[in-house]
Parts: sequence; structure tokens; C-alpha cells
Amino acid sequence: MPRAVHVRAPAKVNLRLEVLGRRADGYHDLRMLMAPIAWYDEVVVEPLEGDGRVELAGPGAEVAPGEDNLCCRAARFFLERTGVRGGVRIQLTKRIPAGAGLGGGSSDAAATVHGLEQLFGRRLSGRDRTDTAFAVGADVPFFFAGGPAWVEGIGERVTPIPAADPVWLVVVWPGVFLSTARVFSGLNQGLTSPGPAPRIAQFNFQGIEGLLRNDLESPARAAEPAVGAALDALARAGARHRLMSGSGSAVFGLLRTEAEARTAAECLGGFPEAAGWRVRVVHTLPAP
Repeated sequence: MPRAVHVRAPAKVNLRLEVLGRRADGYHDLRMLMAPIAWYDEVVVEPLEGDGRVELAGPGAEVAPGEDNLCCRAARFFLERTGVRGGVRIQLTKRIPAGAGLGGGSSDAAATVHGLEQLFGRRLSGRDRTDTAFAVGADVPFFFAGGPAWVEGIGERVTPIPAADPVWLVVVWPGVFLSTARVFSGLNQGLTSPGPAPRIAQFNFQGIEGLLRNDLESPARAAEPAVGAALDALARAGARHRLMSGSGSAVFGLLRTEAEARTAAECLGGFPEAAGWRVRVVHTLPAP
């Protein structure tokens, strides 16, 4: 058994998010086009003595301490479902902002499971990976896929999409935490009519530029003016295609090339409202 396993946990963006309806259990049925991006947290897992013992440390541990942290929930889920005897220590280094709609917590949880699978030589079953959407975090099954995907239900149904080319983005986090529950509580628009998912000829700029949509953007803008300010700043920086990711507060601009993305990011640095914002030039990641 290795002494420690290091795993990178990427952020994600929602290139499309449709709210299809409200379920009897209180969740909403969603249809989303999601892609991982090159912005990473770091997770290190190592074995501990003591069956079922889970410890969390590192500069990211304070984001959601103890049992509330998705890494801890993922580790306990893994130990229970695999029957592994022993404990684990998780070292978490956060770089992806929390409450941003970038999936950092769910990605950290998936990375924890990947690390534990390597550490103990046991893998979760496909069914167990699906169940993480309900037991750990809704976006966790997506991060197991490792590349762009259509994601449905509350996040448990994942259909990978082959990636033809990386897509360049400028991601802007306007420095505010936005609660998912708060955004959904403001959703008063008509729900998307069920039907087949839009077709994607290729996962590249041309294949996705016409698909951008987020049904949560309007209530998020109403709840937090910084979301609208960041989207407006992206427009002034030259990003024709702009969208909020997930339930916010991060937004992104879709650019044709890395050079265009870097030019837009440089423009953003000069806007007065950009004080305290975090701006990243990133690209989407293919499946490993």
C-alpha cells in the first residue's frame, strides 16, 4: 500500500443548465452540459490506524469543517461501500472558490474517492458511483467521468461526450459566496419543456457556442448584483458568449483562441469593479 496518494481535483463549468421540473423529494430535475476545466484543488490521502477514522487537514479544511466537508462524506461512503478496514487522513488545498458554481467541493470528493481507490486497491461499483449524487454531492458522478458530459436528474445520470478540441474560457469569480438554495428559491420562471437534449456535432467552440443557457442566471442576478456586474464586464472585455456557471456566482466568457482569452482577461484587470475579483484563463479538459 502506498503511504500517500496525490490527486488533482479540477473545477467545472456548466455550458448549459436547464431546470426541467421539481421532484417529489424536493430536488429539481436538471439537464446540463458540463465540462471540467484546468483550475485545480489538491487532495492527498494517506492511511490511518483505526477502522472508519477520517481526519481532514490542510489549508482547505476550514471551508467546510468536519462532517460537512464533502471529502469526509466521500471517504466514509467509500469505506462503507467497499468494506475496507482502516482509516484515512485527507489533506486538502483549496484554490477553487466555494459558493461559485464551479463544483470545487464535489470535485474534491471525487478526487478523494480516486485517491482511496489507489490507496486501498478497491474500486466503487458503477452503482455506488451513481449513488454518490445522493449520498455525497450532486456533481460527484460527473467528476468520475473525467471529461465533458451531459448530466441529468439531480446529477446521477452522466453521458460522456468525446472532446474534439479544448475550449478557451475566461472565468470570473466576483468575490462573493452564492448559496444554491437561495438561487433556486428565486426561480419563478417557466420550466424547460422536456424533450431530447440538443445535439452536439463536436465538443469544440463551434459545437457549443449556440447551446449556452442557464435557467438559474436570472434569479442569481437578482440575488447578487455582482453576478450581473461580472457578466457585463466580460461583455466590455470582448467576450460575445457569456454565461454563469451552475448556481453562481462565477461567470465565464467563451473565446475562440487562447490569445483572445488572454486579451479579454487583461482588459478585465482594468475595470474598477474588478477589485477583489478572481480572473482565470482556462481551457476545458478531455476525458483521461
